[in-house]
Amino acid sequence: MASKNAIGILETKGFAALVLGADAAVKTAAVELVEWRPVGSGYVSFVVEGDVAAVRSAIDAGTDAASKAGEVLSQLVIPRPDDAVESVLNRQA
Repeated sequence: MASKNAIGILETKGFAALVLGADAAVKTAAVELVEWRPVGSGYVSFVVEGDVAAVRSAIDAGTDAASKAGEVLSQLVIPRPDDAVESVLNRQA
């Protein structure tokens, strides 16, 4: 994660809310959508990465958009995450 300064995660109940939130997040700021994953029982989450300000802006926009289509369960921004966090992300090669 050498070129990225932060990751952001948004978790929703329902896939439609997740898609709406992810769309708003990547359209709002210069972030990369790293992954999305089903958590279980209808809960899903996505991860974005970029510089700290962009990630904060993206997660805020994603939260606002997702809350219009469903329930936002949690959101977080991790500035300068430890390299060990990289191993839990399901990156596409």
